[in-house]
Amino acid sequence: MCNCKNVNFGTYGQPNQNRTVVCTPQGRRQYIDNCILPELEDLWQKGIKTTESCCGHNKTNGYISVENEFIKQMQILGYVQEVRKEIFYPKSVPITNKFKDEYKN
Repeated sequence: MCNCKNVNFGTYGQPNQNRTVVCTPQGRRQYIDNCILPELEDLWQKGIKTTESCCGHNKTNGYISVENEFIKQMQILGYVQEVRKEIFYPKSVPITNKFKDEYKN
């Protein structure tokens, strides 16, 4: 479950934003949402390379994006795909299928 409170999109790496800086398997230094960090670390242990992610901050669906060569492996692991084939919903946060009212277009 996502435990973000008042976290805005685009606040990468700002203090008190429920993120941890990690070095990804690709050698990139990134801020990862704490809510999904264990899930990403598990995927990395399985050899799956992620390109970006977000827990959704209790405002929208979270997502995990993977390199194209790992799409089939994510499907085998039972991940639900979003419309774009390389995007999957994290298992560690609920799929809400909607924006909270203040974020609707």
